[in-house]
Amino acid sequence: MPASSRRRLIVFDFDGTLADTWRDIATALNRTLLDAGLPAVDGPEVRFWIGDGALKLLERAVPEPQRSPERIEELYARFREHYERCCLDTTETYPGIMDCLEGLEGCMLAIASNKPARFLDHMTEGLGLKSYFRVVLGGDSLPVRKPDHRVLVHLIQRLEEAPDEIWVVGDSAVDVQMGRAGGAHTLGCGWGLRGRDELREAGVDRLVEHPREILHAVFGQR
Repeated sequence: MPASSRRRLIVFDFDGTLADTWRDIATALNRTLLDAGLPAVDGPEVRFWIGDGALKLLERAVPEPQRSPERIEELYARFREHYERCCLDTTETYPGIMDCLEGLEGCMLAIASNKPARFLDHMTEGLGLKSYFRVVLGGDSLPVRKPDHRVLVHLIQRLEEAPDEIWVVGDSAVDVQMGRAGGAHTLGCGWGLRGRDELREAGVDRLVEHPREILHAVFGQR
């Protein structure tokens, strides 16, 4: 099949891939911890905790003696309240992302994130991203979440036509693991939150250092 006629599905992560979100997440997290009389955490450290969902984020931030499932659930409710108020205070798309999405016109685009769907919907709308994507899935949209490859299966089922190629673009191991298990090409975002070493160790097919390189990879350019 000629490259120009291939039906391509490009599945993007959100945090650390499309949008630089860590500062607002750190703000909401520290407000939650301080409300509960727990010590705040260093903001930049939070960067490396993002990507597995808010519950896992709280588990990493709460000192072990206070880390009961009941306490984490209680803090999660408070975290959601804080994050709803501040989730777009400093968050913005990474430089070059909007041009990249424009350049992928004709491809089928989707988001698969472990962020709760209520925030994902609000933030993609607020950042002007929503209209680019046929399907947007949060971490609570399905019974499974990344790195489970069934997220990809569900995305394909939601499309009107099956893709000939699937690409997963993300900044963490869970993105690479999902893509590899689902038979997709994987692109790791060097500008993201989790770091290049994590992506390499997960077996990413290719690291990209700027969103324009996503276009080069997808369309076979160098």
